[in-house]
Amino acid sequence: MTSRIKLVISDFHLSRGKWLRDGARNPLEDFHQDERFQEFLDFYSTGEYAETEVELIVNGDFFDPLAVVPLGERNKNDEALEYPLEVVESAAVTKIRTICAGHPLSLEAMKQFLGRGKRIIMRWGNHDAAILWPKVQEELRELLSPPRPEQLEFQQKPYVFDRICIDHGHQFEALNAFDEENLYVDQKTRHGVKRIQALPFGSFFVLGYLNRIKRRRNFINQVHPFRNYMRLSLLLDPVFFFTNGLQALWFFFKMRLITHPRRFANFRKTLLLMAEAFHRPSLERIAEELLTGPGSESLDFDTLILGHNHQAATRLFPGGRQYINTGTWIPITSLDMATLGHRILRSYALIEYLDGKPRCSLKIWNGRPRIMDDFA
Repeated sequence: MTSRIKLVISDFHLSRGKWLRDGARNPLEDFHQDERFQEFLDFYSTGEYAETEVELIVNGDFFDPLAVVPLGERNKNDEALEYPLEVVESAAVTKIRTICAGHPLSLEAMKQFLGRGKRIIMRWGNHDAAILWPKVQEELRELLSPPRPEQLEFQQKPYVFDRICIDHGHQFEALNAFDEENLYVDQKTRHGVKRIQALPFGSFFVLGYLNRIKRRRNFINQVHPFRNYMRLSLLLDPVFFFTNGLQALWFFFKMRLITHPRRFANFRKTLLLMAEAFHRPSLERIAEELLTGPGSESLDFDTLILGHNHQAATRLFPGGRQYINTGTWIPITSLDMATLGHRILRSYALIEYLDGKPRCSLKIWNGRPRIMDDFA
């Protein structure tokens, strides 16, 4: 038994929970693995791992504040509520608090994991950049209550150690990349100046468009590759294809050229965003070029662990260079012939230290046999 291990997970996309206040099912909730996650953390912090140095690296998109909208709720004038596209720090805190309240088992599992002396590194993704707000971090510290402050760490930059680099992966896409040097924007309003997070176009697309579609087709963000889904829709569901296709084009045009012209209207970038909307870059090919292409000899890592695209993968390149994608614990419907079908993998990376050297592998958490599971 190794005396030190690291676990890497990503893309759980916890939203406000399975049920809404009126008792209806929440169509924007994708995560239904709270009991499995609790079992996972218990396993790696008790029994044979009770005395092991265990570090859980949460590599982005663990939370999904973009999917926390007041569905089915109305304001005092009986008007349907819409969550604003631009979120201030106080709203981000409220969203995280709402998510934690909707997933008490997962939160308690993390709290007990820390209570047993283990460590959690929380990294951000394009869906949960809210955890970069200082008050959100304070809220999570209060909710998770680590016995020692150093047991819970929040990181913005890629996590590089022992020739391993862990990064979420969204920064490789123009559609979801943040300007890390300018994460916040001070916006003038009639009530003064408010500070908002400078979200990429992909986040606005989720907030302003995709959430509306998910209310009717809650699986739509779980289908990969999306371009294949659109091709099938043209043949099998042409009304959806044309109606929502036109709405998507209008949203894109409005956001890029009308609503936020100074922040988004860059013609060259607009073309790049349009291209990525139909054909997302392959993280595996990006990893191969990075690890084996020109300049790779100067890298301070040999193993690259990403998440983001929900496609669990592992690949070994010449020279011992390695790429791992930790995938997701939410349902995936693959329309790619190599992985065709509907599945939930619950994949994660395990880093074991053998003779002082790390060994990385991709695992699938099966857990204990169960009589039943939620149909996701």
